Amino acid sequence: MADMKRIAFLCHPYHRGGVTRWMVDAAALAAQDGFETWFVTVEPSKEFYSSGGRETMVSLVRNAHKSIRVVCCIVGYEFEFGVEDYRAMLYSKLISANVPAGTPVIVSDDSAVWKGAANVAHTHPMVGVLHCDDKYYYEIGKQYRNQMSVCVAVSERVKRVFEEQCSSYDAARVFAIPCGIHLHQFVPHQANEAFTRLVFVGRFNDHQKRAHDLVAICTQLHEGAFAFRLDIAGNDEPSRVEFTGKFAARGVGEFVTFHGWQTAEQVQQLLNKSDVLLLTSNFEGTPLVMMEALAAGCGFVGTRVSGIEDYEHHELAKDCLGVFAVGDIADAVYKIKQVAKVPVPVREAAARSLAESAFSMQVCMDRYYGAIACGITEGVNAADIKLSMSGITFSRLLAFARHMKMKLTR
Repeated sequence: MADMKRIAFLCHPYHRGGVTRWMVDAAALAAQDGFETWFVTVEPSKEFYSSGGRETMVSLVRNAHKSIRVVCCIVGYEFEFGVEDYRAMLYSKLISANVPAGTPVIVSDDSAVWKGAANVAHTHPMVGVLHCDDKYYYEIGKQYRNQMSVCVAVSERVKRVFEEQCSSYDAARVFAIPCGIHLHQFVPHQANEAFTRLVFVGRFNDHQKRAHDLVAICTQLHEGAFAFRLDIAGNDEPSRVEFTGKFAARGVGEFVTFHGWQTAEQVQQLLNKSDVLLLTSNFEGTPLVMMEALAAGCGFVGTRVSGIEDYEHHELAKDCLGVFAVGDIADAVYKIKQVAKVPVPVREAAARSLAESAFSMQVCMDRYYGAIACGITEGVNAADIKLSMSGITFSRLLAFARHMKMKLTR
């Protein structure tokens, strides 16, 4: 694969945040770098019930770069509500019919996408990406270890854990490569407010993001007479209602604003005017929002988890980045104050320099090109999808029943 200038991306239909945004930007840069580039997905005929009002991947990719070859078909409720094998089979058919054999396929974080790529791994080298330090990724990596030509982990911790848990996989084909970002033009911070602007961006839940820790952090900041405002982007309506009450009960509700789901441009605007991004997660991969914040000249304070810990002792970290143990509210508050007191020009310069050296999309994709060149094509067996005609019929009937149930309950 060393001389190949072809690459494909396989993704589920809706933008879900960091992983999907990276795939669009990566495809655009690959096309710009002279690669024949395919982006394979499906296009909903009507907005899916599960869409959450988000953009489709087709709409994002078509605006990303004119040279990207978008491969898709129109799907409806039979895709959204059918069995996983049905979705996977459709993905694999799209690849086989439209992408030249031998083209490496980089997969998103959806299990049907992995299954679809594994079904054609003998003709289209599969590039599995472990996006997070989470059981799901280690298990799916092990499940498809015989189909992956290359395995990419987004942090040193994820790489190490995968190698420990899947020792049969060739370590020479496992690479630690953080997902890169498109570095927007740097806009110096112009704020002269008498408070520090904090921001949180991400799915607002307690399984991964520990949203409740933000309530405790804001409470301690307020009790310590630290003036702040917190903008939250990525929440849904139920979490907004729930946490509005929690913040109000601690006497800090007036300092918190919920923005709901935001486009990439809206998130960028929030970061441009913020002083410190907060991330309170139990686990991560290497969070794209951390990269985006640093690229915007925004300081960062987050938990000592995968991806974040890799940069805790970077030479530029002392002026723009703070790390604390998961759940350590007192240290989180201390680190926020430390980063916030760094003079704005110094903090901005350090943050931007760190982003440029470690997280630019060009740095990321150059490393991907090298990793793909080290992959194998010989001896890879496909993971067959066993879906008979009766199975397809069952999937369609199940999808119809689920569709009608959703329709009647709305």
